[in-house]
Amino acid sequence: MLLLLTFTFSACEDVIEVDLPSGEAKIVIDAEIVWQKGTDGSVQSIKISRMADYYNPTPPKVSGAEVYVENAAGEVFTFIEAAEPGLYICSNFVPELNGIYTLSVTVEGETYTATETLIPVSEINRVEQQVIQDIEGDNIEVAFYYDDPVNQANLYLTEFDTDVLPYPEYELTDDEFFNGNEIRNEISEEDLLPGVAVEITLRGVSRQFYNYMNLILETSSSNPFSTPSANIRGNVVSQGNSQSYALGYFRLCESDRVMYVIE
Repeated sequence: MLLLLTFTFSACEDVIEVDLPSGEAKIVIDAEIVWQKGTDGSVQSIKISRMADYYNPTPPKVSGAEVYVENAAGEVFTFIEAAEPGLYICSNFVPELNGIYTLSVTVEGETYTATETLIPVSEINRVEQQVIQDIEGDNIEVAFYYDDPVNQANLYLTEFDTDVLPYPEYELTDDEFFNGNEIRNEISEEDLLPGVAVEITLRGVSRQFYNYMNLILETSSSNPFSTPSANIRGNVVSQGNSQSYALGYFRLCESDRVMYVIE
């Protein structure tokens, strides 16, 4: 009996790797232009990589791309590859609220483009905390508040980032039922304890990006860093072939950010 148990526990430690088929190594363009309130927004970055096999923890970076963003007036902002492969930086970007911008990325002879609008966002009014009770006991809830503009359709993406969580927590908000009122968003986790810092970022987003991000969160159980069940198509398409596209989404957001330390 002892020998049988030993064999059983030993067998449980064996790692079985399934020979999964490799799909097309699509280009992934992580292009978010964020204009943080209180800054000039001149420094922006774009990351370009390729899809990796399931067992590859590090997606291959893409070097040598030509990357630029053009505004409606024809002004071109060039992104130069940094020392870090696949990272492209612009140091003279000029953000304009409600301005229309077009991204162009040329890599390995193929050009991808996308067009979006820079969406404004409200300021964060205040942050509060309270203790709430659930079936698991007492948890600290951190909530923040912001004013929604009157007679406008507004969409928001909230990001809660803290060292005690494995990845940031995201929340989408549609002002359909809150138009013109103060909106409240909150986070409550058992690991949120006194002394823990929570960085809260509020972004204004377009309807198209809202729908895209909603699909991402739905298919990945609210973890945008997990592997989704299917590739979700963004707005970055090939100029030469409308059926060819890169993964990722070109978006432009004004943001407001606060750091809150739990008391």
